[in-house]
Amino acid sequence: MSASTGHGVGNSHTVSEAHASVNPRRPLSPAVEHYLQAIYALTAERKVLIGARLAEHLRVSAPSVTQTLHRLERDGYVVLVDRGDRKEIQLTPSGNAIGEASTRKHRLIETWLVRDLKLSTTEAHEAAERLEAGFDELLLSRLFEALGQPLACPHGNPIPGWGVIDHEGGYLDRVQAGDSVVIGRITEEAEADLDLLTYLERNGIFPGVNLEIIAVDRRSGAVTARSERGTEIRIEGRSAALIYVRPIS
Repeated sequence: MSASTGHGVGNSHTVSEAHASVNPRRPLSPAVEHYLQAIYALTAERKVLIGARLAEHLRVSAPSVTQTLHRLERDGYVVLVDRGDRKEIQLTPSGNAIGEASTRKHRLIETWLVRDLKLSTTEAHEAAERLEAGFDELLLSRLFEALGQPLACPHGNPIPGWGVIDHEGGYLDRVQAGDSVVIGRITEEAEADLDLLTYLERNGIFPGVNLEIIAVDRRSGAVTARSERGTEIRIEGRSAALIYVRPIS
């Protein structure tokens, strides 16, 4: 899986041009790596990413995101493509490589924490962020083999380099009453909402779980569904848009 960097450009440089003219590299700070990881994951999921969505995901102010993005562009990690009414964020090859490696590390560690240490998926997501700095490529390679070469993290998101993201289904906010779907993944944006993660886990909503859609509130977008174990849940429209599902024929 890789983030999309092949969109056309407006009044800015192309990705390849920006990569060719990067400034000399300085050591990566955890904050910069965190930004590139987030941009990688969000563009892999949604393809198009703008600053407002990134700010919402990272839970930081829009001015702070703008300032950091300009610094990342100056250092050759991203290109801000002028689309007229917005600036689209694209990773350069070097930014993509860092974002991909960081995402791979995070999802492998999550998998280890859930499978072997029996942490909840919410606990694992938080703990993985704290542990990432201590894992080098050798440890990650050994961990990958020890875990049986997993293709996805416990939330169903593919591990870059091995798993492939599925775009054949859709999001839970697009279902209709009477539909039957299976949870494909709890997206990276949903993972950032720890309250949502906790609610889903408490009600047994994980990748691979089947849902029968009971009702959809067309005003709020809230989805009421029944899981295969008989649990009835209600997921607000904004949260439903962050859960990827596939239809069951």
